[in-house]
Amino acid sequence: MRFLETVEQKGLQETVKVTPCGCLGPCDNGPMIVVYPEGVWYAYVTPGDVEEIVESHAVQGKPVQRLLYQWPEQET
Repeated sequence: MRFLETVEQKGLQETVKVTPCGCLGPCDNGPMIVVYPEGVWYAYVTPGDVEEIVESHAVQGKPVQRLLYQWPEQET
């Protein structure tokens, strides 16, 4: 699993937990990733996006804007 490997490579096992699951709701926008405790949702995540999400969000605390899921009620 790419996320688990990346978290381990960066030595983040004590602060970042990777939990696989089934559908979280908007399955037709997947693969989906949710980062807690912020509750930030990412949509259409590819293996190539994993390094960027871990580095930007988990390490630097900056969500990856281009991958953020827009809930239908949030669309403008």
